[in-house]
Amino acid sequence: MYSFDRLHYSIRGSYLVWDSRKKGVLKLDMIHSHGQDIFNGILSINYGKSAKIGFVPREISVKYDGGEQKITMFGTDGTYIKGNGNSFLVEIAKTHAKFDYQIVQNGVIELCDFKNNSSLMFVPIKGRLELEKLRKAGEITSEFANVRVLPDENGDYEFSIEADFLDKGAVQAKGMGYDHYADIAEKDYLAWEKKFKCKNKYEKECAYILWSNTIAPLGNFHTEAIVMGKAGMSNVWSWDNAFNALGLADIDYRIAMDQFMIMYKHINRVGRVPDAISESYKVWNFVKPPVQGWMYKQMMKRNPEFATPHALEEVYFDMKRNTDWWLNLRGDVPSYYHGNDSGQDNSTCFDKSEHIETSELIGFLSVQCSFLAEAAEILNFPTDKKIYAQLAKELAEKAIKDYWDGERIFVRLAETGEPYYCNALMPLRVIILEDMLPKEMQEYIVKQITEHHLCKGGIASEALDSPMFVENGYWRGAVWAPDVIMFVYALRNLGYTDLANQIAENYKASVCKYGFSENTSAITGKQLRCKGYAWAANAYQVL
Repeated sequence: MYSFDRLHYSIRGSYLVWDSRKKGVLKLDMIHSHGQDIFNGILSINYGKSAKIGFVPREISVKYDGGEQKITMFGTDGTYIKGNGNSFLVEIAKTHAKFDYQIVQNGVIELCDFKNNSSLMFVPIKGRLELEKLRKAGEITSEFANVRVLPDENGDYEFSIEADFLDKGAVQAKGMGYDHYADIAEKDYLAWEKKFKCKNKYEKECAYILWSNTIAPLGNFHTEAIVMGKAGMSNVWSWDNAFNALGLADIDYRIAMDQFMIMYKHINRVGRVPDAISESYKVWNFVKPPVQGWMYKQMMKRNPEFATPHALEEVYFDMKRNTDWWLNLRGDVPSYYHGNDSGQDNSTCFDKSEHIETSELIGFLSVQCSFLAEAAEILNFPTDKKIYAQLAKELAEKAIKDYWDGERIFVRLAETGEPYYCNALMPLRVIILEDMLPKEMQEYIVKQITEHHLCKGGIASEALDSPMFVENGYWRGAVWAPDVIMFVYALRNLGYTDLANQIAENYKASVCKYGFSENTSAITGKQLRCKGYAWAANAYQVL
């Protein structure tokens, strides 16, 4: 039985998620129409503080003063609730939208949620539903609207809640029965989990996280997509998806490749990919670091199928276009225009300027060019092989020459070229160049990690002794799965096995004890921010 302290509840394919952030209260969130961060819920049920709530992939189970209840989900937007007990209230969140409405037809209650571009359909199957609302004369919407659930003469009730997004017809649940949908969810999860060959409860938790964060193909998503966390971070970002691909590389080739290619499906005419996408919109204002070449190399190591000509041909041309965009259309020197571009939004690297050059960005591009050269050889593109092999060499040399003074690694303020020294972990990510770095640079990075960043949670994003360190400061102190993965892999390949293993074990111990979250505390290892987070689950599996 899972706890809402660590996870949220959803099923593969659904655009809805049940979560609890307050004892005894369940909230249903909608991630569909805007793909934005959602924390308040579209509706809630308050069972009281003494309620016992837990779940398995099949269903949520609730025991509370006055009754028992089970909740399962179906399709992209359906929830089925059944139980026995007293009447209770489903409270609808206020959207403050001018054009909301609430109507009842043949016992079915429809609530127009204008803000979220959907309608909530409450469909009675056993017992009755009553609409409670307050509408003032002269107003065109109600101040509030709730639904009261009234059991039948035996104290039983069943009803569905369907968020009807695309006018595809409502009342899907009527006549099918609760167990029908619960069985579908359970069978689907068990088939998914079987691929993971789980050896312990934490591996099962990771499998559940990836399954429950999967949404169905819809709108901008041409295949299934794994969002980072349905209960908060429900977009796909253009480096997060690469970590999903890595985590699934040796589990399911096709699903992993689909995750890897999600952003490339939206590449524009000049080779730029969006920063993030939801099913209904794309964010073009920012980018994310070009980790794809480095990531694909790791995927090939985990599953040889990714090294076949057929697989390489699928990724080669889009990666080439995006690499050329970085090298030719991102200024005189490829740079980050804002912290969001780096994936480390508020890192202290950006304290003096939002526009900076970094060795790790140049390093990522070097590794990406190296991969393109390798792929070009297999695909028999000899000219491309020559060009990208030379670019890989030149970029690696630049990452060393222009951002290393012989004693310290620094970033540059892009507009002036001025060196800027900070205590962030981000510049040390140039370690992904591995043995292309001179020995003294490797040793410097290892010393910095050992003396300033190694921590209970793994590896801190800001030096622990930095005056700018903040335990829950996002990229100014917290521990993040992407950094853990990249540093552990590079350190192992360079022979610093003990340090790599210590970082990995510290991180894995923290997520096992406290939960797989967006980031973790460097001091205590406790989870911070969004729970049930995909890249934390991926990190546990690949470390």
